[in-house]
Amino acid sequence: MAHSVNDPSDLMEFETSGPSTRLHYLDWLRVALILGVFLYHALHPFDSTIDWHIKNDEQSIIVMLILILVIPWGLPLFFLVSGAGSKFSLRRRSNRQYIRERVLRLAIPYVIGSILLTPIQKYFEARHWGDYEGSFFGYLPDLWGDIEPTMWFSPLTLTEFGLHLWFLAFLFLYSVLAVPIFDWFKTEAGRAFIARLGRMVQRRGGILLFVIPLTLVRVAIQPFFPEEHSWLDFVYMFVFFVMGYVIYSDTRFLAVIRRDRWLLLACGLVGMVGGGAMGAIAGDELFEWTSNFTMPWSPIVMLTFALTAWGWALFVLDLARVHWNKAGRWLDYANEAIMPFYLFHQPVIIVLAFYVVQWDVGIVPKMIVVVFGSFVLTMVVYEVLIRRIKPLRAAFGMKPNMRVSVGPD
Repeated sequence: MAHSVNDPSDLMEFETSGPSTRLHYLDWLRVALILGVFLYHALHPFDSTIDWHIKNDEQSIIVMLILILVIPWGLPLFFLVSGAGSKFSLRRRSNRQYIRERVLRLAIPYVIGSILLTPIQKYFEARHWGDYEGSFFGYLPDLWGDIEPTMWFSPLTLTEFGLHLWFLAFLFLYSVLAVPIFDWFKTEAGRAFIARLGRMVQRRGGILLFVIPLTLVRVAIQPFFPEEHSWLDFVYMFVFFVMGYVIYSDTRFLAVIRRDRWLLLACGLVGMVGGGAMGAIAGDELFEWTSNFTMPWSPIVMLTFALTAWGWALFVLDLARVHWNKAGRWLDYANEAIMPFYLFHQPVIIVLAFYVVQWDVGIVPKMIVVVFGSFVLTMVVYEVLIRRIKPLRAAFGMKPNMRVSVGPD
C-alpha cells in the first residue's frame, strides 16, 4: 500500500452546477491510506513471506495473509486518488504552476528524504543482517556500492536511492508525463473520448471494461520486468493515475460506481480468491507463472491481479464517498501532517524494530511495541521538529504558513 500526497486544497467538487465544495471523502481516504501504509510497513518485520529491512526470527502467517489481502489494491487506489487530485489542481492552475507545485511538494521532499533518511535506514539494515558492524559515519562511503549500472535506466533506481520514497518520485514523474494527456482530454476530441467512455460504462458491468487495459499492461510488461517497483509497477500505476483523472471528468462514472458497487466487490473477491487458489496450486512456481508464458495460466493470474485491484479500489472509493464526506478539525490536522508522517514513518519503524526484534519476548509484544511505538515516535518528530520549523516544513513538502489545527500545541 502507500499514499496520495497531492495538496488537499486540490480536492474540490467537479460538478459544474452549483458552488464548488470540498470532496472531504478524498481527504479522509488519503489519510486512511497513509495509515494503511504505516501499518503495512510496521508489520513487515513479522510477516512470513516478504523480505524487508528488518525481520524478526519468529514470524506470523496470519500477518502475511493480512498483508496479501491489501497489497493488490492499496497502491492502485492511492494512485487513483492522486490522479483525481491532479484533475482538480489543473482546474485552478496552469500547467507551469502545476509542475512547480509538484516540484515543491514531491520532488524536493524525495531528494531531501533520500539524502537524509535513506542512509539511516540502510545502516540499520546492514547492521541487522550482519553486513556491517562499524559506526554510521564509517558506513557512508560504501552506501551506494551495490547499485548496478543497469539500474540507472530503471525505476528501481528511485527505490534504491529513496527506499519507501519511491512513491513520491513516481507521482512526480506521473504528474509531468500526464500533462500532455490531460491537455488532450480538455480538447474537443478528448472530451468526446471521455463522453464515449461514460456512455459505455452506463451499461451494466461496463465499468469492468477498464480491467482490460490493466490486464494488458501486466501481460505485456511483467514477463520482462517482474521486479517490484520496476517498469511493470511504473506503467501499471500510471494507468490508475490517469484513470483517476478520467473518473472525475464525467459525472456518469461515479454514478455507475455507486450503482455497480456490489458487482465491483464481487469482482474484487473473485480476483482475490482466484489468485489465492492459483497461488496454492502453483506454490513456489507461481512466480514462473507470472514471469513467462510457458504456463497457460499466466494471463489468468495477471487477470486476477487486475480484477482485484480495480474491484476493490472502486468499491472502497465508493464507501468513502458515501460515509466519509465530512469536514472536521482532525481532518485539517491530518492533511497537514500527512506528508512528513509518510516521510519519517519508515525510518522510525526500522530503527525501533532493529532493537525490538532482539528482545527475548514473544512476537505479539514485539508487534505491539513496533506498531504503537513507531506511530508515537513519528508523531513526536512531526510535532517537535517539522511542524514548528518553517524551513523544515518547506523541505518536507508542507506549506510554510502555520495553521491552527487540533493536536498538541
